[in-house]
Amino acid sequence: MNFSSQTLRHLTLALCLAFGSGLAAAKSVPGDGALPVVELMPLTMKHEADLKLTAEQIQALDGYRKQAMPGRVAVQKKILALRGELRMALLDNQPATDREALMKQIGEAEIEHFKGRDRCVEALRKILSAEQFAQLSKLYLDGLR
Repeated sequence: MNFSSQTLRHLTLALCLAFGSGLAAAKSVPGDGALPVVELMPLTMKHEADLKLTAEQIQALDGYRKQAMPGRVAVQKKILALRGELRMALLDNQPATDREALMKQIGEAEIEHFKGRDRCVEALRKILSAEQFAQLSKLYLDGLR
């Protein structure tokens, strides 16, 4: 087989994502379907009292969740659907070009998801104080160990 360098990059990304997810799952925070990226919002809500969030912070977090959640859920559903399509394309021995196109779509959707997670972390950095964010980060990392 002769793959272009771009196709090889996409295949590598897809394999890294799939392989990384399997390894990280053993050390993940329960319920985190976004591995290997950070998921802080549920932890923020769980530790609201420990973080000593103000009423204004709670309101800002609620607003951010309401704004961001529909997009995040849609991207996650898209990733699951595309992975299902790829699974069947592989098992059904569909043409390599079809399989590669699905891999590329999965890679692009994963990047979209990563960017959403990045925006969430940035929002938390703006809403929380530096001390609160450090405490939240520690809680998250402690949960991974």
